[in-house]
Amino acid sequence: MARGLADFSPSELRDHRMNVYARPDRQPMTAEELARVIGTTKAQILAYENGHRVPDPQRIRALARALRVHPMVLMNRQRQEDWDVADVRRACGLRAEDVVSRLGISPKVYRRFETEGIVPSRRPRFLDEVSRTFAIPRRFLEQAMDATPAVKERRRRVKELVTKLADTYVSAPGPWQGPAPDDPDLVALATIYGRPLTRTRRVMTYELGELRQRYVRAMRENVIAQFDTDRERQASAQYAVVRWNDIFARELARIPSRLEAFHRNAQPSDVWELLADLHNVDAVARGEGLWAVAKFLTEDATVLPPHLVEQRSIEGVLACRLSRAGLAHVSRFAGLYAALYPVTRKPARTGRMSVARKGVLPPGTFTLSNHPERLVIPQPYLEKAVSDAGLPARARVVELSQRHFLTINTNSMAVAAFTLPSGTPLPEQVTIFGWEEEGEGNGPGDPEIGGA
Repeated sequence: MARGLADFSPSELRDHRMNVYARPDRQPMTAEELARVIGTTKAQILAYENGHRVPDPQRIRALARALRVHPMVLMNRQRQEDWDVADVRRACGLRAEDVVSRLGISPKVYRRFETEGIVPSRRPRFLDEVSRTFAIPRRFLEQAMDATPAVKERRRRVKELVTKLADTYVSAPGPWQGPAPDDPDLVALATIYGRPLTRTRRVMTYELGELRQRYVRAMRENVIAQFDTDRERQASAQYAVVRWNDIFARELARIPSRLEAFHRNAQPSDVWELLADLHNVDAVARGEGLWAVAKFLTEDATVLPPHLVEQRSIEGVLACRLSRAGLAHVSRFAGLYAALYPVTRKPARTGRMSVARKGVLPPGTFTLSNHPERLVIPQPYLEKAVSDAGLPARARVVELSQRHFLTINTNSMAVAAFTLPSGTPLPEQVTIFGWEEEGEGNGPGDPEIGGA
């Protein structure tokens, strides 16, 4: 019997039915009352509570719904760290066909995800969708993926392949070209992750290229350690050789886990650019991090992965910023994205202190009245505003929400928000968000009046 069902807890069912936890918004139920709600018999409920029978996923979900708890609450979670994805799904009261129907994917795609931990490349928000379907935190889902036997075996196999590729190419003489396109170990690596060979080669060219830099540095220090006539420099170089070899070994060991994490969370080039744009204006969940106005970032905010980007509404203005996981994603994988998408926008150098933390705010920063959050316009939109050919350099008005508007001074890139009183119509003289004006006039929202 699958662990997700074998770990059903009869005592938890009984305790929640009787409201042992004294939750104020719930009332105790008799076994007969619970049976009536879910459409079964009192004897069946007592059989569950006495451990004589184990409910199937559908029945677990029905019990949880009647008791107003998450299905996983009815499980014995002492062995939860060992659950794989199938166990978690069953513990959430779901059948595989239920998940397939809700996600709108083929059974084959879902089966491969559940048994092998392979995330479909054309669904960059797939794990967010699955965690929402299971109604569990994403970290629980990734923990279950790590516990899947096929994922454990893949990590072991990837470690072997990466080590062989490193042995073959890192120390090879001549200019760096990366692994050969027809290298059987590279082909095996692409097959394991179900990704195109050209993509896998770019990824491994970057990863092995980073290792090669450490190798070259160690070799240089080794030459000094062996042939320099200054004993002090020789001793320092001998220490450096050991240090660079240790760095090489650590980074080589990290590659399999980096590959696993990247293939789970990799975003397409257009979404990666949006993440970089948020990073570059310090719209991050950290300290005094800013919030970027979503409509100036993208026309479709639904493409932003929930795991990496937080979204909220401030007075009707949709704002977004990198989550902590999103900031870590940008910092960790910027080099891989640069290798995959060399012509896309890139994040500013990672690891530096943010401009907001230094006390210097980026251009295009403003606040709404009575709100402490600092909003910021992403750089691509702001730069377009001041570089559009044929436009005079003066203040322009753009819409934030139905009541909130923004003036942008195209001379200095300074911005300021203003609010129309409730019920006040927008003057006909102003056309917003397109950098165009209709007619002339001096209405209360006219660009000539609402300067920054």
